[in-house]
Amino acid sequence: VFAEQFPDLAVKVETISENLSIPWSIDFASDGRIFFSERTGTLQVIDNGIQKQIMTLDVGGGEGGMLGIALDPNFENNHYIYIYYTYNEIFSTKNKLVRYVESNNSLTEDKILLEGITGASYHDGGRIKFGPDGKLYITTGDSGDPNLSQRLDSLAGKILRINSDGTIPDDNPFPDSAVFSIGHRNPQGIDWDKSGVLIGTEHGQSAHDEINLIQAGKNYGWPDVIGDETQDGM
Repeated sequence: VFAEQFPDLAVKVETISENLSIPWSIDFASDGRIFFSERTGTLQVIDNGIQKQIMTLDVGGGEGGMLGIALDPNFENNHYIYIYYTYNEIFSTKNKLVRYVESNNSLTEDKILLEGITGASYHDGGRIKFGPDGKLYITTGDSGDPNLSQRLDSLAGKILRINSDGTIPDDNPFPDSAVFSIGHRNPQGIDWDKSGVLIGTEHGQSAHDEINLIQAGKNYGWPDVIGDETQDGM
């Protein structure tokens, strides 16, 4: 498979890395370094054109693994890197969000921000990204149990919002909770437009994929509403 090139529009394609194992998330440092995760459990960096593996984790499989990575907005000074990954317990699969400190392309664990998030080999979510408000947003899947998406006592099937130190922002919609929005099946993409509006992409059931405008405290319906269906309050 080859990427399209559009020379009339000055669009070209250049390969900077190849022979990868399920590359999943990517972020860029101001010094030009490129950090990216491979879902099978490794974190790589491309530094001055040279690729190097800088961390390996024992991660859960399927749609779980080493998933989202994000560099702190103040990375140039604090060198914080955030990683969301899947881990296996004796009888269950979980996800955690950990903050690391980077030095000379080496990582040291600094703080666990979230852990024990229900995971699975399907519907595991895992995108993390800093918003224009400086808060860290995290997407979680329903882990194969749709009912968790509607439960406020579960972090599964949600979009979460926390401070960079793991504390809960005072203006979150649910008191003392990291939950920002509920009723998600498997959200795996988030970004903001120029006006600061949060947009999420979601893997739906039977090809009912969704692009949603995400608002604080709103219910996006899963499993009661899919695709273009509507219901009061969802």
